[in-house]
Amino acid sequence: MRVYFIRLVCAMVLCTTVFAKEEQRIAQLRDAVRSLEEVMADKNSPPADQAKLQRKLDGLKQELGIMEEREEIEAREKSLKEGVHNQTREWLRDKLQTVSSVSAAVDARQLELDTMRAKATAERTLLVKQREDTSLSLTPAQRAEIDEQFYTKNEEIRAIALQQEAAEYELMLIKLAKTMREQTLNEDAGNRLSLRTFFEMRAEQQGYVSRARQTDAMISNVSENLSVTQAGLDLTRQKLAKIGEELQLLERQSSFLHRNPQLDQLLATERAQQQFVGLRLPFLSQQVDALHLSGDFLRTQRDLIGHDIKLYDEQVAALRAAYVDRLLPPATAISVIILIYLLSSRLVLPHRFKKEELFMARRLGRYGTFLIVTVILVLYLMEDLRVIATTLGLVSAAVVISLQDVCASFFGWSVIMLSRKFIIGDRLEIEGTRGDVLDIQLLRTTLLEVNNWLGVDQPTGRVVVFPNNFIFKSKVFNFSHGHPYIWGKVEVTVTYSTPVAEATLLFQKVLEEETRENFVEAQRASTIMQRRYGVEDAEYTPKIYTRVADSGITFSLIYVSHYRRSSSTRNRINVRLIAELEKRSQIQLAYNTLAVQPLTTTPNQPSAILGGDGNQMLFMARPGG
Repeated sequence: MRVYFIRLVCAMVLCTTVFAKEEQRIAQLRDAVRSLEEVMADKNSPPADQAKLQRKLDGLKQELGIMEEREEIEAREKSLKEGVHNQTREWLRDKLQTVSSVSAAVDARQLELDTMRAKATAERTLLVKQREDTSLSLTPAQRAEIDEQFYTKNEEIRAIALQQEAAEYELMLIKLAKTMREQTLNEDAGNRLSLRTFFEMRAEQQGYVSRARQTDAMISNVSENLSVTQAGLDLTRQKLAKIGEELQLLERQSSFLHRNPQLDQLLATERAQQQFVGLRLPFLSQQVDALHLSGDFLRTQRDLIGHDIKLYDEQVAALRAAYVDRLLPPATAISVIILIYLLSSRLVLPHRFKKEELFMARRLGRYGTFLIVTVILVLYLMEDLRVIATTLGLVSAAVVISLQDVCASFFGWSVIMLSRKFIIGDRLEIEGTRGDVLDIQLLRTTLLEVNNWLGVDQPTGRVVVFPNNFIFKSKVFNFSHGHPYIWGKVEVTVTYSTPVAEATLLFQKVLEEETRENFVEAQRASTIMQRRYGVEDAEYTPKIYTRVADSGITFSLIYVSHYRRSSSTRNRINVRLIAELEKRSQIQLAYNTLAVQPLTTTPNQPSAILGGDGNQMLFMARPGG
């Protein structure tokens, strides 16, 4: 029973103890519950005590459950508060709440400081006039006193100026806090998800970064000034203490019975010095206090700017991620639309349409695809396009008028690049100038000239530059669009006495043998034009046409060759024709001849230059062979 009683007393003591802290209370409740359970486990206890202990145990368990639930709620609340305070926005709001939003008191203090500064400045000016006035005949002691007063007045003015500077820094802090509060309210109202918002936010962020640098520079300047002023204040206090010690020594040396005029004068000088130094000491203390205030205001401002920059970093990152997420649906839709167009253009349309109809169907498909893509972009990027349209509307008129040629060249480049009617390496003829494309720049196209005075398709060595607006003004002949094979012609004129059938067979044979490979390659390449435009390019076979000319019958030998080998192909045909004609004397080339006939004149007629006797020579051109 003694053990049982001791345990019961301990349990009662534990459950009746007043706890200082909830953690201790919970721990003691647990100990009490454990002790009561141990007591109740003792089978020697009377049944009546068991019932009382059970009721007590139930009460302790209920209280312990309540305390544990409270502890859990407090832990969750603490975690929630920590999570909130870890957010930059909430920290910034809490910090802004510590900054006053009313500047009336600061403005009143500035007015008071302005009045004090004006008064001190006037007093200093009066001291300067007294010191510089030669008519006053000041003694050295008086002049020294004026100098001390002037020095003290300078310290007073500096103290007022530093207090004004601290007030200005406080006003800057109040204005900055007001601006940040307004920005926070605007951000809570929600920002439009657009590139304009993104770049405006970046610009504001850069502005705060620049302001942070300036604030750091001001803090450094104030800190340096504070260290110098604090050192001056300490030295002044030490000086005042030393003057006091010296006065005590001098006063001990002086007595009523032993008066020393020099000692009395020295005492008076030291007392005056002590008085002036004592007058300057409060102003130095005010300077230090003002610099401390300036540093506090600037550091608070720097903290606000730093957290605002951090907030901008988070917002810019979030806005970038949101904008990328926003672009995913239109990008996916555009990709699907383009894929559908490509598949239908390659697989579906060729089974339904042929040649010209297929070409037109593909073109309409391209136009429709472009229109749908444009509509999707406009719907998703309306805000950005509105800004672009507004900007272009304001400046486009002036730009087009002043730089119309440049604008035309730029749009010409766009047309060239989008249409792809010619690319680098193609041979073009523009305004009578033939050349190979070397470069297509934003405003001009560069050609390497060929032919010209050479008469053959070889580079002349000159480079020709065309503004890109030629695409709107001039005809452009492309020698290699679609495929690189072009038609050429060799003309041969024979006399009327030449057997036409034999000449035709000869020319046909030469043309076929010399250009067979060219026609095969051209026929193979012509399928490109047919696939692109839906029409057949031409019938790629050698052709001979005849016509009656003044001096004979002209045969036009039509052949095909690569545009870079047209001169060599023509030369090869000419060499072969000359060789074949030398073997066949019956085929004569026609040429112009000159016939000379005498003319007889009467004596009354004037004589010709070549016949003073009346006989003249008549020169007549006659076609011959």
